[in-house]
Amino acid sequence: MSSPQTPANSEASISSQSHPEARRRLRLGEVLVKEGIISEAQVESALAAQKQSKGKRLGEVLVDLRIVDEVTIVKTLANRLDLKFVDLNQIQIPEAALKEVPSRVMREHNVLPIASDPDSVTVAFGDPLAIDAIEAVRFSCQKRLLEVVSAPSQIKRFINRSVSVSESKEEFQVFLQSLARDAGQGGEIGEDAVAVRLANKIILDAIRDRASDIHIEPNGDRRELLIRFRVDGECREYRQIPSEYREQLVARLKIMARLNIAERRMPQDGKIRFKLGENEAELRMVTLPTAGENEDVVLRILAGSGAQPLGNMNLSPDYLRAIQNLVVNPYGMILAVGPTGSGKTTTLHAMLSKVNATQKKVWTIEDPVEITQPGLRQMQVSPQIGLTFASAMRSFLRADPDVIMVGEMRDEETAHMAIEASLTGHLVFSTLHTNNAPETITRLTDMGMEPFSFSDALLGILAQRLARRLCDRCKVEYNASDAEWTEFSGYLGEEVLSRLSGPGPLKLFRAEGCTECDSTGYRGRIALHELLVNNDEIREAIQKRATTGELRSLAEKGGMRTLVQDGVTKCLHGLTDLKQVLAVGSR
Repeated sequence: MSSPQTPANSEASISSQSHPEARRRLRLGEVLVKEGIISEAQVESALAAQKQSKGKRLGEVLVDLRIVDEVTIVKTLANRLDLKFVDLNQIQIPEAALKEVPSRVMREHNVLPIASDPDSVTVAFGDPLAIDAIEAVRFSCQKRLLEVVSAPSQIKRFINRSVSVSESKEEFQVFLQSLARDAGQGGEIGEDAVAVRLANKIILDAIRDRASDIHIEPNGDRRELLIRFRVDGECREYRQIPSEYREQLVARLKIMARLNIAERRMPQDGKIRFKLGENEAELRMVTLPTAGENEDVVLRILAGSGAQPLGNMNLSPDYLRAIQNLVVNPYGMILAVGPTGSGKTTTLHAMLSKVNATQKKVWTIEDPVEITQPGLRQMQVSPQIGLTFASAMRSFLRADPDVIMVGEMRDEETAHMAIEASLTGHLVFSTLHTNNAPETITRLTDMGMEPFSFSDALLGILAQRLARRLCDRCKVEYNASDAEWTEFSGYLGEEVLSRLSGPGPLKLFRAEGCTECDSTGYRGRIALHELLVNNDEIREAIQKRATTGELRSLAEKGGMRTLVQDGVTKCLHGLTDLKQVLAVGSR
């Protein structure tokens, strides 16, 4: 992306295009009618609606009524006023430009400075007819003003994101200055206080920002230390801090996790229990030696809560009913599959909550124990003393179990023991790292599992992914285009899509961005599922060592939807969008 280039005639345009009085006389409705974009009847309808809207300008009302979109409006006005239209997604806005106009003015008038030099500042306006906004910017920046036009929602989104980040960075700089003062107050005591405050602030900010992971990435003593948070599945830069804090910070975190602060050549892992008022957060920590004699730290913020109800797992109604029927079986094996971080353990614990009762003895072996439930007897893997999934399974079978949960079937021995347990009167839950449900069957037979035993043991396989959820506060509904109809029908079939969408045009949802979601348009994540329920046809196919494709066809015949099909269905309910579905599910 490049910085915006102001057209050569911009300065002349600003003085001649529309004197303030001439601009005040311009009427948006008349301009749009003259250009053939809307009719006079539509203008009248919008003006009537505007009377019922408190303080809304006509352009906003036209967009709300879906008579015309905002980009068409601002491009039309830009042409009329001889101004340049700028797509903010296509440019990089320098931090220096953001300082040219006070944030209060930006928010109040929905304007955004996008470039500057010693003599001028280029400002994007969402409404070039708003003379009060132009005058407020000209008065506040004290430089020659060069106007451009951008979509109002884009400007608002960039203000929420860029200005908030800029203000947050300034606050953090003040915090660092206070750390420097503390460090200078007295040798070791000062340094310890600095490390404690810095580590605590990073962890607290991560929890506040709903981060699942904290990445601390030193870059030697000449470059700043980078800290990133993973939020809703994506890494975001949190801060860059001076390199002189890197050793203090890493040492402090090691002390909190009870690791060897002198060992920097080998990876280490541990846990941190972090007090949050009356509550406590748990973080899993790993240190990794990296090039240039650096030592990276990654902190996983564990859920620290009990099991969620099965009804909260975003399962479609038919999948929810099917799983509820599976977990009441007295014996057999149920698998949750998918990549790391796809929510498999959360889903398994939701299933366990359905069978967790006084009448049942439930043993679990996990790595680590992230979710606790009263009534479960939970054990954590400890390879250094020989406590593995396989060794725990051997002990469980002598400990009178009804239900066993194995955190992961990592090897042939564990998988074999899980199948044997499910064939001898136990209900077994476990996970596996595979891409989809049918592929899991092929993977297990390739691992050496006997097809006849496995086919009898298997009850069902739930494949899962996590997609970013549309922000409930700012998502908007719109009529799908013909191209979108064609794309969606390609995944679901026209008959199914017509039935799901109902009469009238296909309704979809898109993310607009607001302060609630940090202007991303997404907040939280939603699970996409693919459920294979074993039946006689699939059982016979497993025994014949059928291919993944053959197993998929039989599973779809039995009611399985693919991950993408399940995601597309959730798009129709406004839970996510197709871009996010395709980002996590294969086509």
